[in-house]
Amino acid sequence: MIFKASDLDQAKFLSLSETGMGYQIIEARRYGKVNKESFVVYNSELIIDYDNQFSEFKRKTITEGYSIMLNKANKLSIETSSISLVPRSKITESRYFTESQNKAKSRESGGKGAAESSQETANGKELFVRLSAYKNDKRIDFVNNRLLPGTFTTTNLDYSLCVRLSDDPIDRYALPNDEQLKWAFSIQPKTTDILQRGIVQPAFGRNGGGVEAYFKNGTSNNTYSGTKPYGK
Repeated sequence: MIFKASDLDQAKFLSLSETGMGYQIIEARRYGKVNKESFVVYNSELIIDYDNQFSEFKRKTITEGYSIMLNKANKLSIETSSISLVPRSKITESRYFTESQNKAKSRESGGKGAAESSQETANGKELFVRLSAYKNDKRIDFVNNRLLPGTFTTTNLDYSLCVRLSDDPIDRYALPNDEQLKWAFSIQPKTTDILQRGIVQPAFGRNGGGVEAYFKNGTSNNTYSGTKPYGK
């Protein structure tokens, strides 16, 4: 089923890290139930059961449109205190992307995801890009112009390669939804900001292989510098 999050649950989702760029896999307990269930959360507000009907409802979100589905969906009745993030390692898949495919699309294989990699300090010059289907991406604090803690991006270099090589960004960044990525948010972290850099691991039947960056503590104020349509 497809649900929308209550204001309280949205706040909880935003307090947790992402699982990957633009989504979270969470476990939570419905009111009156004993066991937790798994859900995919998009933009901290649209929730889909992560079960054997996930693909069906994912397609419905695309055919009918995100905004329409969000407006018509019922709120999910879960215990906010029971919400927890599912570790990325639980959804990573073993997939083989040939060397020739990697080279053609400038993708990497193996390695570690960003959240599992070592920390580094931003140099204050490098640009990062957050790709999203939603112009009101809730992981960006548009008041203070910064990323919220626990947010994923890619590098501007990897994004540029994805566009120039006409690669599929949904497959490159192993995203759970098929919704078109319409927006590119530019981020230039300061030298006081910490990030972790890694390779997107296969998941959801996607190959991954793009570069990802994880900002556990978010970024400083005035590091978000603007939004452009994808590929522009």
